[in-house]
Amino acid sequence: MQLAPADAFFAWLEARFVFTAGPKRGQPLRLDPFQQAYVRQVLARDGDDPAHRICIFSTPRKQGKTAVLSCLLLGFMLPDSPICIPMCRAGIAAPTGRHAMFIFQAAIELLAAVGRDDEAKVIQHPSPGFFRTKGGARCDIYSGSKNSGHGASLHLAMIDEAGLLPDNRPLIDNFVDALAIENGQMLATGTRGTNRAYNDLIDNPPKGVAVTIYGAQPGDDYGSPETWHRANPGLGPIKSVKFMRDQWEKAKSAGTEREFAAWNLNVRQTPAKELLIELPQLQAAYDEKAGPVPGEPCFIGLDLGGPAAQTAAVIVYQSGFIRLIAAFPDQPITLEERGHRDGCGGAYRAAHDAGDLITTSGQVTDLPEFLEALTAKIGPHPVASVSCDRYRAAELLTALSRAGIPWRPRFRGQGPKDGNADILATRKLFLAGAMKLHRSQLLELALGETDCRVSFTGATQLDKSSRMSRIDLAQALVLGCSAMLEDREAIPTEYEVEVL
Repeated sequence: MQLAPADAFFAWLEARFVFTAGPKRGQPLRLDPFQQAYVRQVLARDGDDPAHRICIFSTPRKQGKTAVLSCLLLGFMLPDSPICIPMCRAGIAAPTGRHAMFIFQAAIELLAAVGRDDEAKVIQHPSPGFFRTKGGARCDIYSGSKNSGHGASLHLAMIDEAGLLPDNRPLIDNFVDALAIENGQMLATGTRGTNRAYNDLIDNPPKGVAVTIYGAQPGDDYGSPETWHRANPGLGPIKSVKFMRDQWEKAKSAGTEREFAAWNLNVRQTPAKELLIELPQLQAAYDEKAGPVPGEPCFIGLDLGGPAAQTAAVIVYQSGFIRLIAAFPDQPITLEERGHRDGCGGAYRAAHDAGDLITTSGQVTDLPEFLEALTAKIGPHPVASVSCDRYRAAELLTALSRAGIPWRPRFRGQGPKDGNADILATRKLFLAGAMKLHRSQLLELALGETDCRVSFTGATQLDKSSRMSRIDLAQALVLGCSAMLEDREAIPTEYEVEVL
């Protein structure tokens, strides 16, 4: 009795390959039922044609999507496979060329685990590279740009992490066009992400598009193990429940529940953009009677601005009380004209009247004048550190030297490493109820115009919500908060004295 193509493929995988990682390492490679269901869609036929031109497989992270693609890639390219396409031509696109290499690497590891690594090779020169087998099959890497796949002729097109690709429809259209001559298929996987074309195909699949999707539904409790299992069909055999619980606890403590839902529950939202601090968290910190403890040290976050941007400072006292001050130059336009230009009306004039905003002489904020006003704002408190963007280090050091101010500088980058740590520290402090401040409409304005851009690695960076947004106070806030938390959580030095 002849097996159906899918069953023959599963039997071939189990007989020829083993798991290369995880708790099943070394065991025969048998795909889980939810993975097999997707493969059956891919291999379904309508006569001589594929039953589905596009097959989408959308799940939360770490559900074996890359493993399934690597198995299918080997199945189509290796001559002994029951689904082999002679002289197969394939292409893979992903958010980056390095990301696309993950499928190649997984395929090579499968071959190496059973002593077949001499049957295929990854060639990385010329960049971005390609994967080929002894049988003459070849798979090329594409960068993920809008021109990817243009002019190609493919039996198989794969898009890994399609939801994280740049939001350009031409890439998907190019790949579909590349299938025309060979009557091929496109396989797209990944979390829902932010790519509109990918989400449109999931929500409104046209004829010829098959969608396999797992994720939480509206109203689900993101912290419920029942939700975790329903959204993650591989929870247990592929991703451990303990790992999910750790990720959830981490998200709760850092205030990143939406990010958790996007990556671990495949919830449709915008994981690439989120607020620094939710308004209820900020309002909970308002206390008009609060103030610093007499004589306690403070930590300053400083964002130096040019002609258009504010120069801003946030003072974070060790007890968690916050003060702030910002400045604009008084030329070439007035505060009212700046407010009109920036689309915030009379907010700058109101902040000036409230004492949160000053003007300095000239067309660029005068740093000595600003430092004098900042020192007065701090009051009789020692400054433990002043944190600033390392790009402006020389400017700050020069100003401090000329003013004779002995503050200890702490320089930070705004990339995903320092920026992500500073953002998480700020959220942690506000979520814990550790911060107190008097209401500031200027800070509310800055936070309302501040987005946190989330990369596909999960790291966050501050970003403007529009071209004219002024987020200098938000930048200063995360610098000051992270310095204060770093000091709080520092492990005190212990000395051991041996008396002779």
